[in-house]
Amino acid sequence: MSVATSSYIPLAERNLWHDIKPIPQDDGPNPVVPIMYSEEYRDAMDYFRAVAAAEERSERALELTETIIRLNPAHYTVWQYRMATLLALNKDLEEELQLMNEFAIQNLKSYQVWHHRLLLLTHISPKDPSFEIEYIHQSLLPDPKNYHTWAYLHWLYSHFYTLDRISNQQWQNELKWCEEMLRVDGRNNSAWGWRWYLRVARPGTDLEKDGLKEELSYALKAIHLTPHNVSVWNYLRGLLRHFKLPLSPLLPAILPYTTRPSAKIPGNPQDLDFPLPSSPLADDTPLPVSLALEYLADTLLEQGLSAEAGEVFSELSTQYDRMRAGYWEYKRRECIEE
Repeated sequence: MSVATSSYIPLAERNLWHDIKPIPQDDGPNPVVPIMYSEEYRDAMDYFRAVAAAEERSERALELTETIIRLNPAHYTVWQYRMATLLALNKDLEEELQLMNEFAIQNLKSYQVWHHRLLLLTHISPKDPSFEIEYIHQSLLPDPKNYHTWAYLHWLYSHFYTLDRISNQQWQNELKWCEEMLRVDGRNNSAWGWRWYLRVARPGTDLEKDGLKEELSYALKAIHLTPHNVSVWNYLRGLLRHFKLPLSPLLPAILPYTTRPSAKIPGNPQDLDFPLPSSPLADDTPLPVSLALEYLADTLLEQGLSAEAGEVFSELSTQYDRMRAGYWEYKRRECIEE
């Protein structure tokens, strides 16, 4: 919230607003925790209530909404009123989009800013959204894990795909950009989620016929790079579950992280056509990796070896992942009951 300056001129003293009777905020006779608004913000909101009550769509109303959202970018009611006023006045939405370029940079964490931008793009409906894709990519540089920006990127591709305005080349370029984001930070869970959309979930893709083995290898390579990275483990598990694939064929690539490479699982490690970790493992990899132990236990269950799986869950509970001891103990008891 901006602090009012001593040079602030109340709206009541401006000719533009002489015909409006402001409506003060009603907190009741005994407000418990009154908010200490600045003079400028309180004044602007008192006049906004009056304008909104009269459903006035005018240039001064539009100017008032900009004043308020500059003071409080999260005020969703004012954003909604601004959008309705822009449309009612038939304003140039391209010009508004340029204003939002400034707002987004200053307020990357504001959902309201990104939603307003979404509405603008919906109404402008450009034939080629490349300029907006580039803007989003640039916006993620200072904050690569900003949820609102990633959600907006998802919407943009989904929306313009339905309008047949996303080319195959744009999909390919987006995948390359996503891979660069993951190269810079392999723990960026939002980037892994975006890769899932691009490779598995987006309309028109068929990973099972076009690169499933390659995608599994990509995930394994990422695990070998950062073995304790939960995001890529979830991505690998997601692939296996989504395509209903067994866990055991990939186990030889996982076992070195469990410190029990002698686990008896059907299959010959020499037959594995997937990337293996370095041998020996890097000295800076604390072992065992709890995520690998969980994979091992689930593989044992998949093979009907409940007792052996229960032993692994017990180790997770008592030694290697005590933060989730209750969950692992629950999994161990399930093995006994089977």
